Amino acid sequence: MLGLPSGVGVGGAAASGASGRKAGGLPCDMLEKLLPRQQSNSGLQRGCGMAGDEEDVPLLPSRDDAAPHGKPAHAPRLPQANLDVFFSRVYRYWQGRGMTAIFISGLLNVLALGFTVAFSAFLLLFVNWRALHADCIIQDTCDIASVAINWQPLSGRSVLSVLLIVMYLAIFGLYWVWTLVYFAVELKEMSQTRHFFRNTLGVGERQVSSMIWAEVVHRIVLVQRTTPLCAERDLNEHDVISRIMRKDNYLIAMVNKGVLAPSVPLPRWLGLGRRRPLLTKTLEWNLRWAMLGHMFDEASHTLRPEFVSDPGRLQARFRAAAVVNLLLSPFLCMFLLIYFFMHNAERFYSHPGQLSSRRWSSLAKWTIRELNEAPHYVDHRLAASHAPASRYIAQFPSHMLVSVCRFIAFVTGSFAALLLLMTFLDETLLERALFGRHLVWWLAAVGVVLTASRALVADEPVAYDPEAVMCELSAVTHHMPRAWRGRAHTREVQRQLSAMFQLKVVQFLDEMAGLVATPYVLYTVMPAAAPRIAAFVRDFTARVDGVGDVCSLAAFDLREHGNTKYGAPCHAPKARRSRQGKLEKSLLTFVATYPTWEPPPEAAAMLAAM
Repeated sequence: MLGLPSGVGVGGAAASGASGRKAGGLPCDMLEKLLPRQQSNSGLQRGCGMAGDEEDVPLLPSRDDAAPHGKPAHAPRLPQANLDVFFSRVYRYWQGRGMTAIFISGLLNVLALGFTVAFSAFLLLFVNWRALHADCIIQDTCDIASVAINWQPLSGRSVLSVLLIVMYLAIFGLYWVWTLVYFAVELKEMSQTRHFFRNTLGVGERQVSSMIWAEVVHRIVLVQRTTPLCAERDLNEHDVISRIMRKDNYLIAMVNKGVLAPSVPLPRWLGLGRRRPLLTKTLEWNLRWAMLGHMFDEASHTLRPEFVSDPGRLQARFRAAAVVNLLLSPFLCMFLLIYFFMHNAERFYSHPGQLSSRRWSSLAKWTIRELNEAPHYVDHRLAASHAPASRYIAQFPSHMLVSVCRFIAFVTGSFAALLLLMTFLDETLLERALFGRHLVWWLAAVGVVLTASRALVADEPVAYDPEAVMCELSAVTHHMPRAWRGRAHTREVQRQLSAMFQLKVVQFLDEMAGLVATPYVLYTVMPAAAPRIAAFVRDFTARVDGVGDVCSLAAFDLREHGNTKYGAPCHAPKARRSRQGKLEKSLLTFVATYPTWEPPPEAAAMLAAM
């Protein structure tokens, strides 16, 4: 039997009765029993049309419509030099929901970034923070702007502070210009992609917002009847996704096999262990540049020989990235602090309870994400897992913290009631000072503390059943390490899950600490891992006709990497297998998401045996 909990959920579309699978495949009624329905692939069952569309969609041409000698009668020519880039654009166009939505979203992002840079320049250069405590402002005898705004920003500052501020503005000003240029180039590429959707796939812009990704991929497969995309052979659904996720699949596999496990040492007095795993967004960007960005020859989509034969080059790139990050870290810290303040200050003030909200860490996302799983599918699964993950964390309340929060809520609630009573008796008291602050300030401060303390206290008692909640959680995440089985009630498992499902505040602090720790990780930890990375890439790479070099685990090669404990027909050596049945689970998810895909013989045998 598969080592999966019953009722395994899928972040994509479940198969729903498509009966067109040939012999040797998995009947879709069996898939319905294996994987619960989350999205409907009914559009795939009817061909490629969508019911209820506002636009008339031209049917995809069939082979019978082709002109003699195998050439399409009116098919557009698509000379794509790089199909990886082309399919990635198709995915971004679909994910952006059409040209109009992409333009508006991109324009607003550019404006938001420009406003952040301009606003930070205003705060750093033109605001005299010391003047905010001037006597005339306290006595309300002068205008704040006339005192606090300095129209000669460079006067009275040290040379070092001026140099740092100018460098900060120059760096992020150039970044804003680069973002603007990238946005313009992206619009041009999306315009070409819209032409492909409209004239080749027969999908209008209004349809994109209601079309599932699996149907777009299926249309790409069918359109090759008249419009060849690959010179070697027609591509199927798996080939298209393999090209889009060529690099991401290696990252997923490395995290699964423990090849990529960056961490930083911790002092013993913290009591958090000797090392802490670290995979922040900043570190992920550096890994993409130093490792994934230099792995393939972009023309042939094959591994560069020097990547696997000379780990020293990879070590040199890691160390070069460490130096650049060390130089930029002060400016990045300043920018993130300003952005965090602008983005979250009002939210935390209005809803202090969000301080206790949680979300999955970046490392947890790469751990849970399956091979050949598109980003929006894993986001869907993580969103669906939020409720059971929160319920599992609630199974282990800190009784000491709850008691302290209840006491704080009682005390602050009493003060809040007194202040409200005072203002009810005489509303002019709102403008009077109390211990140097207006009464309005005290009401706001007490309200924030009261709301935050109450958010950490459960309103209703929690039914203690961690094993049942963990089973519900693993049915969505597909993540159940052997050490967790039957031990969901232990503090050890709770701490491990809490490290994956972190408080948002903790995540922000991790990102800030990661700016300081990233140079250390890139200069010491990653160069030491470079030989293992090169060996893994060499040993877990397969060449597929029409696709190029891909991660062999993502190729669903059960003969080479199968594990009979998870239902595979072949049992490979332990060093060649994925951990926790990642390959087999990914295969199930992929078949359920793309029901028109014809799996290879070993995969079909595994599915048929189920």
